[in-house]
Amino acid sequence: MANDNNKNKTGTGDKNQSSPPFKAEIPDEKKVKRLALGELIGNIALILCLIDVVYFAVGFAVGKALDNELLYNSTLIISGILLAILAGVAAYCNLNCKNRIDKMIAEYVRQVFLENAANMHAERDSLSFYISVTETSIEIKVNGYKERIIFDMTPFGKLKLSRKLAVLSAIEIRLCSTFCRLFERGARYSEVIYTEKTNKKKTKKPVYIIKEGVPDKRAYKSYIKNKN
Repeated sequence: MANDNNKNKTGTGDKNQSSPPFKAEIPDEKKVKRLALGELIGNIALILCLIDVVYFAVGFAVGKALDNELLYNSTLIISGILLAILAGVAAYCNLNCKNRIDKMIAEYVRQVFLENAANMHAERDSLSFYISVTETSIEIKVNGYKERIIFDMTPFGKLKLSRKLAVLSAIEIRLCSTFCRLFERGARYSEVIYTEKTNKKKTKKPVYIIKEGVPDKRAYKSYIKNKN
């Protein structure tokens, strides 16, 4: 799928011999664990909110059916107080913990791509990024090159679905931003795609960043939305 004959003079592969190579900083595991605990507490609070709503609905209905004013009023008061507390805890944990973890992931992804700028081979006319997911890392191979771009996710523990989606989203945003920005600066590509490998033999449907020399509408929209 990749045609490596044409070259883009993007300057991506230029190296400053006087400067040490950039090294991505792996997120602090202790900090991640503290935030993950807060995220878990938020999720538990959210579940308890749903249980409280059910409790209110049942207690309210029973109290009304039995014409039991004490049950009716106590359900209304207790449920209301619990819901306010639990909703506050869930909202705080989501904003203060989950969002901070997502920002840490996005920053780490950005740094890994900076560290591996040469391995992205942005000088090529056609590029295919193959994304592989393991329990503790995500790897990208470009075209047929042996070099891999590796995202070490061990500080985040085993990659559960929500975390995996956060990492893949950050990678998608960074790829779209990189190549749409290069296109605006004059680099030309016939095709740039990425796809996730589900196993050694199968891959998901490719997603276009640039197709037939033009940025894909969805990719360009992502670039504009996340443009610094």
